[in-house]
Amino acid sequence: MNSTEPLLEWFARNRRELPWRREPRDPYRVWISEVMLQQTRALVVVPYYRRFLRRFPTLSKLAAAPLDDVLALWSGLGYYARARNLHRAAQAAGKKLPRSCAELRKLPGFGPYTAAAVASLAFGEDVPLVDGNVARVLARVFRLRGDARAQAWPIAARLLPRGRAGEFNEALMELGATVCTPRQPRCTVCPIRDQCAGRDRPEAFPAAKKRAARTLLHLQAVALRRADGAVLLARRPERDLFGGLWDLPARVPLAGVRVQGPLRRYGTVEQTLTHRQLFVAIRVGRATGTPGSKRLRWVMPGELGKLGLSSLARKSLRLAGVIASAPS
Repeated sequence: MNSTEPLLEWFARNRRELPWRREPRDPYRVWISEVMLQQTRALVVVPYYRRFLRRFPTLSKLAAAPLDDVLALWSGLGYYARARNLHRAAQAAGKKLPRSCAELRKLPGFGPYTAAAVASLAFGEDVPLVDGNVARVLARVFRLRGDARAQAWPIAARLLPRGRAGEFNEALMELGATVCTPRQPRCTVCPIRDQCAGRDRPEAFPAAKKRAARTLLHLQAVALRRADGAVLLARRPERDLFGGLWDLPARVPLAGVRVQGPLRRYGTVEQTLTHRQLFVAIRVGRATGTPGSKRLRWVMPGELGKLGLSSLARKSLRLAGVIASAPS
């Protein structure tokens, strides 16, 4: 790739109008968008981004918020460690985010990509970045074999036009998201087609990784209802799957809670994750009592929207009849 000008000119004409691209760039908003965009398509992110910023418009508002509020607004985006790290980083940052990539890396959840994205897009620092889109573009342009991401970082640094790092980084990501796509790339409209060594066989680069078979997990969950309709929820351990979110408890007995009568089997819900296939057998029953742990709480159905719940937890609550089923 001997010139970045065709790419930058293409980006100026074809860039999508996304809410986080409004000038002047606000570092906090750039950060929120970049974290949400990890492993999630832009069009899916937009409504979550807008809702999140209405509730937490500034770094200080996010830092001061209860974790439950943050997770509640993240519900449905998945990869919930991102939300927990956002909250921790906001608390660690103080009044404003550091301006350099090196300093940003010291905050929770700021890996090489996120730190470079905020530093280049918001602060104009001349640092490269590599995400899945950038790695794919560079793998095709340079016919990279093996680990494309690892090889793409030094290449991206070498190509970086000084003083225009943010623009260049965003242009590469945009090209990968809209033209140089994983399947059926639109090579005929690519602005750097003439510089691409892999244009004859674009889908051969980067080489497909062999996916490991998903682990099958068979789990249990108990939906206990109180006479007033409240359901008992348990907060999942931080290091557990869906850590920090609220869910149905996995089993009984539970401290301070008395089950009334037998539990009835209601069926099984299923959820497919990147590396796991989950099957959760649901049992339903009545209960009373005051939970003897802060990780347990009774919640009225109308209050569930204020808590962080995974999509799997929502499926379980629907099957148990706590949440109304979506119309078919």
